[in-house]
Amino acid sequence: MCLRNCPAILFLLILAGCELQNVQPNADLSSLVAVQQRANEAYQNEDWKSAEKEYLYLAKNFPGEIEPWFRLGNIYARTGQLEAAVSAYREALIRDTKNSKAWHNLGIVQLRQATNTFVEMQEYTDPGDPLSQRARHVVNTMGELMTTGFGAAATAE
Repeated sequence: MCLRNCPAILFLLILAGCELQNVQPNADLSSLVAVQQRANEAYQNEDWKSAEKEYLYLAKNFPGEIEPWFRLGNIYARTGQLEAAVSAYREALIRDTKNSKAWHNLGIVQLRQATNTFVEMQEYTDPGDPLSQRARHVVNTMGELMTTGFGAAATAE
């Protein structure tokens, strides 16, 4: 269930007489909806700092929801915080192991991390070393892969 559908979800829960088990007890629902709206707006405007702040708040107050963690993963991936992106995508996957977008984005980020390792390896090793040559091949291959459209969908929405 996505937070952007929160008003409809809240209406259905009220009709069903359910209690909101995924919401922290001291979280005001109307303020959470406002936070969600601010988070989405900041995200759409690529205001990553504001979006991060709002999604972190939502992740804390809607602990069972995948959306805040997924969006945090996208924010961190787009701002080059790859370790944080991996962590956020893993949190999303804890909540929904079948989410193909989270799996995809996690894989892309991990490929970027691996490529960065091989780039760094080239800085420190002898260019004539067979493993350094392999690293160069990996970097070139990953560069080609990322420019052929595969990388264009690096952060699936």
